[in-house]
Amino acid sequence: MVGFFDSGLGGLVALKEFFSNSCAHVVYFGDLKNQPYGEKTPQEIFNLSRKAVDFLLEKGVREVFIVCNTVSANALDDLRATFGIPIHGITDWLRYYTPPSKRVYVIGTPATIRSGLYQKALGAEGIETPELALLIEEGHWEDETVREYLQRVLPRGEYVLVLGCTHYPVLEPLIREIRPEVETVDPARILFENVRINDGRRKVDVFLTAENPLYPDFLKRLGLWDYVGGIDVLR
Repeated sequence: MVGFFDSGLGGLVALKEFFSNSCAHVVYFGDLKNQPYGEKTPQEIFNLSRKAVDFLLEKGVREVFIVCNTVSANALDDLRATFGIPIHGITDWLRYYTPPSKRVYVIGTPATIRSGLYQKALGAEGIETPELALLIEEGHWEDETVREYLQRVLPRGEYVLVLGCTHYPVLEPLIREIRPEVETVDPARILFENVRINDGRRKVDVFLTAENPLYPDFLKRLGLWDYVGGIDVLR
């Protein structure tokens, strides 16, 4: 079994890309109770992440994907040093990507942007979008609320836009509509085109630390519902 960990919905968006290229039984841990991670300190992020990986290990996973840019940018090295299993970070996509000659922007949580990871790796300009992940968690994928937010934060002109939070790819159609000259990059798509696992059939058991009644609908919208073995809210 393979473990997936994110603070919420974003990891399920990444799981869609994983299942496009791999077959495995996935145990998914979404820490809704403690989101947003992007407002926390690196130490707080590590402490929460360590508990999440402990939970996944108790479920019997053999390796873990940290499908959260905030965690990967702030705690990945410490998690790898703490646990004796393979731990992949969503930021590992950078190994397979050649920085473009165009200007690069990255949108992400405050903790991701302040880590400086993408600025150093890609020469990107960071844009903090602290409200965006929670808007997506609330179901704002294409309505006027999120449209107005993106219109406000996204620069105009031609550039490459790195979606530096695994929640954000659900907004790609809207971004292309309001900024047709912009090229978007989904790190999960690049990562899982290059890192593949074939270990049994596609199945996901979802564990959440708080209830969100929209999650069954999210799973259906993402095309994952047929793979769901169950959704459990941890008490």
